[in-house]
Amino acid sequence: MSNQLEGSRVLVLGRMPEVLETVTRELAELGVAVQGTTEAESATERFDAAQFDLIAFGRGLVGPLSERLRQGFAQQNPSVRFLDTFAPQAVGQIVTALEGKDRRSLVDLDAYCARIGYHGERAPTLETLRALQELHPAAIVFENLDVLMRRGIDISPAAVDAKLIARRRGGYCFEHNSLFKRVLTAMGFEVEGLVARVHWMAPAGSSPRPRTHMALRVTVDGQPWLADVGFGGCVPTAPLAMDTTAAQPTRHETYRVIPFGDGLLVQAQLGEEWNSLYELSLEPQLDVDYELPNWYTATHPSSHFLTNLSVARTTPEARYTLSDGRLTVRTPEGDVEKRSLAANELEQVLRETFGLPVEPAWWPVIERAASVT
Repeated sequence: MSNQLEGSRVLVLGRMPEVLETVTRELAELGVAVQGTTEAESATERFDAAQFDLIAFGRGLVGPLSERLRQGFAQQNPSVRFLDTFAPQAVGQIVTALEGKDRRSLVDLDAYCARIGYHGERAPTLETLRALQELHPAAIVFENLDVLMRRGIDISPAAVDAKLIARRRGGYCFEHNSLFKRVLTAMGFEVEGLVARVHWMAPAGSSPRPRTHMALRVTVDGQPWLADVGFGGCVPTAPLAMDTTAAQPTRHETYRVIPFGDGLLVQAQLGEEWNSLYELSLEPQLDVDYELPNWYTATHPSSHFLTNLSVARTTPEARYTLSDGRLTVRTPEGDVEKRSLAANELEQVLRETFGLPVEPAWWPVIERAASVT
């Protein structure tokens, strides 16, 4: 790696001297000609952008200062590249940028857009995010069939894309939101993975659950939005502003995001009551951080995904949820239809309502689910 990076010239701007020292030392060990400063306010006077290939900004510089610095450096060197970094990932992010890896290679955007039926612009705008977040759960269902069959869940990009895009299957949160994160990143969005503790359907006073849900924070024009396409039958079908406690209507439920300890609590209004979905930690997660909760969710005896069939699809017309052999259809107008399904009906619903390519190997799971009343 060092041979490829030798001669690369990088300026790192941060806030904490200790963090800056750690990042620049590691880059230097890789052969990068690196300089850094915590005095960002005067960086355009102290450094000439013509001397650098890339200028990296620490997380603490996001905002008006970052924009001013970019404008000043761009005047000095129109070809200089800029990169926003997060300390735990900074070295890897900088190396990836220097190696010339294209963010579009993270996922086949044409295949994904065809999968969900998206034909609009791919610019990183709020309009684009809204469209994608509504189309994704209508086309790619939430389902846990592989967990029930003890196949395990591989959340590597290649495995997720092969399952959710090529094979037209569904999955659960780590599959959905890891795919969505790569799609948004490839389109140029600023995206961070988050982790949450699920409260949904938990009895009052019950012990806290482990953090086993993945969601995303997407920053558009400086404003943070919660994007989540992997929360089953109550998935938000529009991004939710994370910097307000106001009620936020969507095509289906109304949501709110409120301060809760050191994080945020996401709630949905069902009838007259606010029901808690999950408690969101605000610390960005690395991709490797999801390996353990994914393993827990797919294999631990206490995980309900190991015992109950859960399938959900949300379209503009209705929410369709399958809990074992019980199908529930809820419309945006509040109409609710519930019915129990025999095994042959359940197989038909999986094919026709949820669009899943039913496999013969699923039949024991289908029979067991249909027997649950």
